[in-house]
Amino acid sequence: MEEEAPIIYGLDFQARSLCAQYGETEMVRFLIGTQSLKSENSIHCVEYDEESVLVSKFVYPHPLGEIWQTNAHPNQADIISTVHKGQNQKMSATVYKMSPVPSNGQSIDTLDSTSHGQLKAIAILESSDEKEVAKVLWQPNDGNKVVTVCTDSQINLWDFSNDGKVQNAIFSEPLCKTHNQVTAANWSPHHGTNQVAVAMETNLQVVDLRSVNKGSIYNIENAHIEPIRDLDFNPNRQYYMATCGDDGCVKFWDVRNLSSPVLNRHDHYHWVWQVRYNVFHDQLVLSAGSDARVVLTSAASLSSEPFGKLMSDDKDNDDDEDVRSPLADGVITAYEEHEDSVYSVAWSSADSWTFASLSYGGRLLIHRVPRSLKHSILF
Repeated sequence: MEEEAPIIYGLDFQARSLCAQYGETEMVRFLIGTQSLKSENSIHCVEYDEESVLVSKFVYPHPLGEIWQTNAHPNQADIISTVHKGQNQKMSATVYKMSPVPSNGQSIDTLDSTSHGQLKAIAILESSDEKEVAKVLWQPNDGNKVVTVCTDSQINLWDFSNDGKVQNAIFSEPLCKTHNQVTAANWSPHHGTNQVAVAMETNLQVVDLRSVNKGSIYNIENAHIEPIRDLDFNPNRQYYMATCGDDGCVKFWDVRNLSSPVLNRHDHYHWVWQVRYNVFHDQLVLSAGSDARVVLTSAASLSSEPFGKLMSDDKDNDDDEDVRSPLADGVITAYEEHEDSVYSVAWSSADSWTFASLSYGGRLLIHRVPRSLKHSILF
């Protein structure tokens, strides 16, 4: 399948955290957090213009240390959170207001490129016992709540519904009494956004935030033979989710029957760090690994769009009935332009056919889904 050449953006420092700027729905924009041990770190806001094929940036200094996770508010383009490690070597979480940020639909080029932006801390997400934070999750859809998952699997719920002020924080008991560390977490957009999944090494638990101390709703023991590194919920089918891990596998699960995955892909040669569904076309799934590869996979048989384009029968057929040509499961394209471990991938929130990947050496690649695949899905 033909591929367009990627757009390359290079950072001066190592980096491993990437997300789309979800609150921006008109411009293709990604947020990258650097991970330098000695120099000041920063959030790079990178914008891609498809018409001019140009990349613009705006930098926001991040004084609190190495950035291990960057997560954007689902609706507000100027609100982000980071998980960071400072000089005390403790993993902490902070919510920031970015300033300045262009209005929705305006280019980042409208900002003064000779100056840097500012990150104003509006909340420090720290539990009373000052445990280390592994993940920060924004409530899907409206972002009124935030969950922090501590390394020992304690879940903390923070309410931001009152003008961004933190209220009614709820702290759970650790989900697991063993010494297993949290390796992944995500918030389901389904079931009233009340369910959060947490992976601890090879095991996965899903809890209901309304009764978080009453145990898990369901769990998958030994979902992978090596630690789970990431998980994602199918945005359009409430019973399906994907996991990936150090065993090089991406597994797809139907939570109604967890005896075995409904699809198991082993398309990487080393650890798989992240897996991400396309929000609009959930048959398209990205995975990124330590083999320096990004794999675009079809999971069409499990998607909300199990069929490809509508095709007409032979022109001589007077009935001119339509038949469907299904997209087969499997690898669509493997991207191998990175030279280092790829830690993050992200679909654009403004263009469902554009995605970015970030390798540890600080290289960001922006790709577009092959045109022939796009046309087969749309037409």
